[in-house]
Formats: sequence, structure tokens, C-alpha cells
Amino acid sequence: MIGWRVLASAAIASALAACGTAPAKAIKGATPPQATATAGNTVGLSVTSSDATGGRWLSAVTCDGGENVPDLHWTTGPRGTASYALQFFDTDAPQGGFTHWMLANESPDARAPVPGTGVSGRNDFGNEGYGAPCPPPGHTHRYVFTIYALDQMLSLKPLYSHGELQQALQGHVLAQADLSASYSR
Repeated sequence: MIGWRVLASAAIASALAACGTAPAKAIKGATPPQATATAGNTVGLSVTSSDATGGRWLSAVTCDGGENVPDLHWTTGPRGTASYALQFFDTDAPQGGFTHWMLANESPDARAPVPGTGVSGRNDFGNEGYGAPCPPPGHTHRYVFTIYALDQMLSLKPLYSHGELQQALQGHVLAQADLSASYSR
């Protein structure tokens, strides 16, 4: 029997091929957000933002505005959710992508990122916390927020890498949801 991950990967590859876009190559050992949820438990989780309207990020959450953390909200994860993790990833950055933000171990009661909680990773700017979208002038990039409902708190030290987050997620994702919007300068 073909696993759901194989089918999902094939569907994504087909969709990308139809758009004329090749899958991105990884940088710094990172990979774009991946589907790692258990089949059957992915329904119901969603993520929204008032800062992503009409498929575009508002300038207030970018390097051209106040570089504010976007207004994010997610729905309740499935039964057994013990924590949430999130990441913000630029899928169109050179060499396969760019991590703008990672936060793990948000409370199972949280429905939005809470300042001063969780464990922050190091973004690809080399800093802790949120790094605003800032594509080169004349280019449009797609930025994806992914929220993961997890069956446990993750064993991550502060300033973990994108690769460390991806590894820690393996086998612990109950559900995930993505919010994608673009930005150009």
C-alpha cells in the first residue's frame, strides 16, 4: 500500500510541475515545511491572519513597514494536542528557501503566538524571533506560515535550527495548517 506521504509528495510535485515551478533545494540543511501529520488527523486545524489580505502580506509586517509580527490565529488542534509549533518560511528565496521565524512549545490552550512563551529558534537572518519578509526589489516571494499541533512538547534548546525543528517534529505532528501569502517590493 502506498503511504499518504508518497501520495502527497506526488500531488505536490505534479502541482508544481503544472505551474512551471520546480521544488526548491534546501539551504543550510533546511527543507521547506513538510507534511508530517498522521493520515486521518489533519482535518480541522486552520490558521488565519488579518495581515494577509488578498493573498498578500500587508507592508506593516514586512521590512518596508513596522516589521511587526503578523496577527496570527489558529483553531483548536485535534484531541491529544499537547503543544503547538510554528514556522514562517520564504519558499522563493535563492537556494531553496529562507526561515523567517520558528517557535515551538506553545501551550495547547494557545490560539495565537504569545510573547515570551515557547522556545524560539534561530532564523536565517541569524537572530532569535521574527524576521520580516524582505524580498529583493522587483521580486515577489511567497511566504508560508505553518502551524503544527503536536502530541508532546518538543525537546529543543533555544536558538535551534530549521533542521533541528524538522527532526523534532518527526512522528509528533497530529495536524498542520498553512497560510500562504506573497510580498513584493
